[in-house]
Amino acid sequence: LQPDADAQARAGEPEPAYTVLEEEVLRLQRELKGSIGESASSTEALRASNEELQSMNEELRSATEELETSKEELQSVNEELTTVNFELKNKVEETARINDDLSNLITSMNIATVFVDRQMHINGFTPLSALIFNILPTDKGRPLGDITHRLDRGGSLTDDLMHVLATLQPLEREVASVDGRWYLMRISAYRTNEDRIDGAVLNFIDVTERRAAQEQLRARDERLRLVAESTRDFAVITLDEAGCVTGWNKGAELMFGYTVDEILGEHFRRLFVPEDRTVGMPEQELHSAREHGRALDERWHLRKDGSRFYCSGITTTLVEGNAQGFAKIARDLTERRLLERQREELLEAEKQVRVQLEAAHALRNEFLAVMSHELKNPLNLILVSAELIGRSPEVQDSPRLSRAADTIRRTVHAQAQIIDDLLDLSRLQTGKLALNRSPVKWRPIVERITDALRKDAEAKQLSLSVQAEDLAVFADVVRVEQIFWNLASNALKFTPPGGTIEVRLGRDGPWALLEVRDTGRGIAPDFLGQVFGMFQQGDHPPTTRSERGLGIGLALVKSLAELHGGSVGADSAGPGQGATFRVRLPLLEGTLDSHVPGFQLIAHGVLADQRILLVDDDLHTLETLGELLGLEGAMVTTADSGEAALEAARQGEFDLVISDIAMPGMDGFELISRLRELPHARRWRAIALTGFGRAEDAAKSRAAGFDLHLNKPVSLEALNEAVASIGRR
Repeated sequence: LQPDADAQARAGEPEPAYTVLEEEVLRLQRELKGSIGESASSTEALRASNEELQSMNEELRSATEELETSKEELQSVNEELTTVNFELKNKVEETARINDDLSNLITSMNIATVFVDRQMHINGFTPLSALIFNILPTDKGRPLGDITHRLDRGGSLTDDLMHVLATLQPLEREVASVDGRWYLMRISAYRTNEDRIDGAVLNFIDVTERRAAQEQLRARDERLRLVAESTRDFAVITLDEAGCVTGWNKGAELMFGYTVDEILGEHFRRLFVPEDRTVGMPEQELHSAREHGRALDERWHLRKDGSRFYCSGITTTLVEGNAQGFAKIARDLTERRLLERQREELLEAEKQVRVQLEAAHALRNEFLAVMSHELKNPLNLILVSAELIGRSPEVQDSPRLSRAADTIRRTVHAQAQIIDDLLDLSRLQTGKLALNRSPVKWRPIVERITDALRKDAEAKQLSLSVQAEDLAVFADVVRVEQIFWNLASNALKFTPPGGTIEVRLGRDGPWALLEVRDTGRGIAPDFLGQVFGMFQQGDHPPTTRSERGLGIGLALVKSLAELHGGSVGADSAGPGQGATFRVRLPLLEGTLDSHVPGFQLIAHGVLADQRILLVDDDLHTLETLGELLGLEGAMVTTADSGEAALEAARQGEFDLVISDIAMPGMDGFELISRLRELPHARRWRAIALTGFGRAEDAAKSRAAGFDLHLNKPVSLEALNEAVASIGRR
């Protein structure tokens, strides 16, 4: 603690040094207090200033917010202005396009147009206006009356314009020009958007061609009127709406016998026969013409003298101005009608003859079918007997008897082939032969038939060779076999011993080409064109022919090839030089599936252990064929009638039914139908063995329930093949 200064002074003691310092401190304290006071004042002032600044800041923030709001409003206004500007720009562009379209329309229109105001001053015009008016672009604003024009007409355009402006009714008339052209002038009022009349519009359409056409039409009508009045072959009659005659030409006078004075004003029902008048035919004709515009009339009419004639005509409506009526044009067809009646009678007679011919054709076909059946039945018995004889040990041990049995078999096949060829030719000539087409491999057919003929060729000491490609045709396999069989048999027949026969099957462009070449008798040059004709066998008379035959094989080959869309041909260097026969059939491209038959020979033994029900009313055939089937190892039950077969079927089980078709009482069709009704017989295989060889016979057999249809005579090999084919299916 410092001593009190006053106490020291009073003590008379000298003032220490710290007293000065204390004063200085006091002074400083005083100054500090003053500074503190000033600082407080400054702080107050600063606080007040800060508050003012804060207030100003808030005001600035508020002003900023107001500015932001104003900015957004300005942006919105700016966007609206941009949109308005864009729309305005589009409108301007659209208006420009419309103006361009209007300008191009006005320029391209074949119409001369002039626009005038109410004072008849020119406001505008199209380029074509220069063809009528001597008008220039600088003439806008000039009075129309001061402009010269090329129109040739009375009156003044100004008067017409004033009339339209006064009445507001359009004016239209045709006017001519000094250069020979015609214009359709149309004057109409010019209306503004406010529906205010602000002038007029003049249009000039060039109608020169239409005017010329009208003149030609008028001249043609005049010529037609003159023709109608002067023609004598046609009656031209005009009627009023009630049907009374108003016009009568010379042809009508000659046709009906009435003069103009006698018929004018009379109703045209006078021209109809009484029976047509009774039923109201004249009124019906007018009604039909009124409803449909025309009415055909072809019936008997009446002349003035009471005679009748057959008339053909047409009645049409006729409108001329406010008058309505009808025009009737008629022609006398009595002679033609009589000729038609004669023709109808001839057609009816021809129809009856055709029916008779068709009946005769049907009768002939039926006769041929029956004849085929009657001929093939004994042939079948002969063939079966030959087969049976050929299998006996005595015959097999004797070459002479074996040759005899083989000769019988070959002769039977040849005779059966002749019968089939005759039937096929009959069907071809009557259009009854139908093809059952399918993809066919031709090479196996050629090889099979060649192998079958090889024994005959060896017997005649002939060399038989085959060169065949793997080709396929879309054809009837039976007819393809028939074509080659006839060609090969023909070559075999007419080639002498020691000769050669070459068979070639190859490709010739889009065709499959079969060639059969031999070194036989040959063909004379003058006979080459007839070799495929019916019943032709060269230059030898029937009594001196060295080879038998009817001469129908090659004709059948030609018909069958053409029926397939192919062709045939023959070449020969002359008699003794051999011949070449060619057959072309459309080639089937692509590879055939494996299921297409290859036509290989069926091995023997198929009939072994088969339980067979054999049905035939011919006891000799039944016995012989049954014995032959037994030799093949089959267990055969025979029946000589349909009733006996049904009884055997009810009592036993069978694997195969072989039945004839033509049998007394119950035929084969009824038999198989009734067999299929037996539950245990439904799955038995069935073969129809018959002399009826037509396609419709085979179809009828399949429809009745048979699995296969075989023609008599049938060989044992064919029967084996048939049974095997049914087994494969």
